Order: sequence, then C-alpha cells, then structure tokens
Amino acid sequence: MGEPRRLNRQYDVPRKLHDKQKMIIDRKLEREYGLKTKREIWKAESVVRNYRKMARKLLAGNVDNYEKRNSELIGKLQRTGIFTKDHTIDDVLKLQASDLLERRLQTQVFRRGLALTPKQARQLITHGHIIVNGTKRTAPSSLVMAGDSIAYIDTKIKAAIDRAQEQKGKPFVKPVKQNKEEKKEESEWLWQA
Repeated sequence: MGEPRRLNRQYDVPRKLHDKQKMIIDRKLEREYGLKTKREIWKAESVVRNYRKMARKLLAGNVDNYEKRNSELIGKLQRTGIFTKDHTIDDVLKLQASDLLERRLQTQVFRRGLALTPKQARQLITHGHIIVNGTKRTAPSSLVMAGDSIAYIDTKIKAAIDRAQEQKGKPFVKPVKQNKEEKKEESEWLWQA
C-alpha cells in the first residue's frame, strides 16, 4: 500500500545531472516554454519515452491485438494534438519532449496571444484567469487537447493585456538628461525666488 504522503516519482531523473550539454539544452527549453524547474522537462521526457517504448513493442510484434493497440496509441496522440491523421506508428519513435511541451496549457496560452510572455501565461493560469472549455484550470502543466477553446474569465484582463501589447510595440523614449550648466542655472533661479 505505501505511505500516501510519499508517493513514488512518476518521472525519471537523468543519470548525469551535471552533464554540460544536457544542462544547456534544458536551460534553453526552460526559457522557451517558461518552465519553473527542470522537473517539468523530466516529466515530459518520461511520458515521451513511454510512448516510444509502446511503439517499439508494437513494431517488434510482441503484442496481441496489434491493430487495436496501434489505433489506441495513434488515437491518443491525435486527441492530444501532437499527431494528425497522416502520422503512423513509425513517427512515434521520432517524438521529442518539445512536442509534448507544446501541448501544455501554459504554452498554448502564450502561443494563442493571450499572454505576452510564457511566464505571464503561467501567472495568469495559476491566478485563475484562464478557462478551458468553460472550466477554470489552475495547473500550467495540464495538457490541452486538440479543439479545446481557451479564453479569459474576465474581460478586464483582456483589455489590460491588449493595452500592454500596444505599448510593447511602441518604441520607448528615454528622458533627455540636462547638462550641468542647465542644472546650475536652474538651481540659481530657484535660490533667487
């Protein structure tokens, strides 16, 4: 049964945690998708690894009901939006963690233009400002299925983000600094009054 407060991990940790190449790739993914920790990358890698493992078993022929299992795996990937109808079981072997990270709610909110940055998308979700199919979701890591609608709960937030987006497009003008002589003249004028 086990201790209910100490559940087993659902993901695998890399064998070499301090591998330089792996750290560079993970940091790039963190920035691109606005992730908080590397644990989120490891979870995505584990899920993709399990999909690839199922596909290898199917291709090896070690499974009963090949057609049924094949259609289940491809159907699941199509429902999540990772695959289209043109993909086959061979394409499952080419899956990457970034394919799954693209289907996260946080990434979809950013890609659809509901937030200016991935980190802002994460904040909007955790604060409860985003609904998916009319239901509020507060987990940025939840997967968005193909065909799901994503929107704001309140129109005030939409207006504020639209204003920020308009300001983002305008160039920022720095205030002009005064010369020392102009400051001196200004201070003399203030003392005379």
